[in-house]
Amino acid sequence: MIQIERFSTLVTMTAASSAATTTPRFPFDRFAGGGVFIASTGGATQIAWHAGSAPEDLVRPIYADGSAVTTAVTVGCHPIPDACFSFPYVAPVLVGGTSAVLIVSLKG
Repeated sequence: MIQIERFSTLVTMTAASSAATTTPRFPFDRFAGGGVFIASTGGATQIAWHAGSAPEDLVRPIYADGSAVTTAVTVGCHPIPDACFSFPYVAPVLVGGTSAVLIVSLKG
């Protein structure tokens, strides 16, 4: 029987409303999925998902089927969208608020 070793990583980050300068990125290329825990929205209404090829790169919006990939921000748990899975570094950028603390759970 082949066993698949699974692991999880938790990253606590403060998401911001500026992709270019203040939003932290988390490594996503070695993970098979993940989710975001939001305890307080900080006035934000959406997360606009961005990606970069390296941790120091300027991140750019992720698009799927011609539209920006977003998640509605409400207090609770939200899956990271499937469109993010092919990018090495992902950044959740807030829309409608200035900052919110997110706990990102990554599964491998």
